[in-house]
Amino acid sequence: MLTGSSTAPIMRRFLALWMPFWRTERLQLSRPGDFPTDRPLVVHALAHNRHTVTGVSPAALAAGLTPGMPLAQARSLVSDLLTAEEDAEAQTAALTDLCSWLIWLSPLPAFDAPDGLYSDTTGCAHLYGGEAAMLDLVRERLRARGHSCSVALSDTAAASRALARSRIDRICLVPPGQQKQALHPLPCTALPLPEKTLSSLTRLGLNTIGALADLPRAPLAKRFGAQLLTCLDEALGRQANPLSVFQPADRISLTRSLVEPISTSGAIATVIAALVPVVCEKLAARGEGARQLDFLCVRVDGSIQAVRVGTSDPTADVTRLTRLLNGQIPQIAPEFGIETVILTVSANEPLEAGPERSVLPDVGASSERALPATLIDRLLNRPGVVSVHQLAPRFSAWPEDGQSRVSPDDMAKPPLASQMLWARPNILFDLPVRVQVTALLPDGAPRQFVLKRQTHRIAAADGPERLLGEWWQAAESYGAIRDYWQVETTTGLRLWLFRKGDGTHDWSGSGAWFLQGVF
Repeated sequence: MLTGSSTAPIMRRFLALWMPFWRTERLQLSRPGDFPTDRPLVVHALAHNRHTVTGVSPAALAAGLTPGMPLAQARSLVSDLLTAEEDAEAQTAALTDLCSWLIWLSPLPAFDAPDGLYSDTTGCAHLYGGEAAMLDLVRERLRARGHSCSVALSDTAAASRALARSRIDRICLVPPGQQKQALHPLPCTALPLPEKTLSSLTRLGLNTIGALADLPRAPLAKRFGAQLLTCLDEALGRQANPLSVFQPADRISLTRSLVEPISTSGAIATVIAALVPVVCEKLAARGEGARQLDFLCVRVDGSIQAVRVGTSDPTADVTRLTRLLNGQIPQIAPEFGIETVILTVSANEPLEAGPERSVLPDVGASSERALPATLIDRLLNRPGVVSVHQLAPRFSAWPEDGQSRVSPDDMAKPPLASQMLWARPNILFDLPVRVQVTALLPDGAPRQFVLKRQTHRIAAADGPERLLGEWWQAAESYGAIRDYWQVETTTGLRLWLFRKGDGTHDWSGSGAWFLQGVF
């Protein structure tokens, strides 16, 4: 079952994530005994021969403390203040771990040091139910890790950063092409400008980004230099600023610098064909299979085109992974050419050994068992597809409830044939059809039945197979009985009939007969 939407032109979308209490939350999570959350806590560092507050906890912020104030002043305002000296190396290591974690969202996470992250989420939102749902999910998952955050999404990384840092605990979703209107009321302090420049702008009465953007460019450049215009242009989307993409050190990743830039689909396919076997060899050596691959193409202008493919189960099959990546080539826009490519296994799991699957996969072979998984992979990675579901067997008292709709990731192993003591029909009706049956005894085998005013005589019958209701699911199923019979008519039809009840006790069922399937 496949649910999709029409394909629309892909526009670049950037998510910015700001953690206003990052410095203190890291300490409260790693050392809760020393830094309880109900006590005001500040982190400080030496600057200009005095200790200055660089980070505050929510309790400290509520007490009136803010980053940038002298530590001595903070101590005078809060008598029971907890303090800790800033550990830049530990903070960088923790932010690196968080950036590595964020790769679940998109293949292009990046740092916004010291307390933020970026992610190029172009083409990823449909995987999470849309952009609004994606932002909610990011904040929900980050809160589960113990961090407060503000998130923003727009057409440029600089605009998203300014919007995310404009208010604590904020979610801001800017529709495509509307970042100028969103930035207009924000203060100039939202831009990463030097303190001297911000002070000069304040003296001139230029307090908002909108007021700054409406001024002629030449006088601004002459008075403040090119940095001010660069920050403004990056935020408004007039100038691109490629992100420095982060790649986790423990991932299987291959990087190839090309002798000449490439721009054709055939050349990209050739590079994929050269990289995938090497990745599969590394996976096989670990006894693992890929669940997600990221293919990054670095263009000559420094920007990155990224595609991501996923699999329904761990695999190290060269043919299967190559086919998936080749199917995404139309999503790559080479522009003036691609000079570097990176293939990364962003998610992997152990390969399950068993009678049908070896720990060391035959990467060149294809089997009937691999066909359903290959089809699922192609559907999951098709642009515009929202969701894919499978029908999975489910143990139930009544056969019509013996299937459920599940996602490929939740697909359970099918029941073994030995668990089916009686044969099941090839065609099973969604709802049993009422028939009139003639039997020699109330609990005996059927001899003939009437369906749609046509009488069918039964030449042979096998049964009964008794099924009991799921009394633990519903009260009306307590004591419910069905007796199933496999019958063959004089015309050669093989059918599956059942009677409600045991034919003797009224509490076990009404005694009505039904046709449920055809063999």
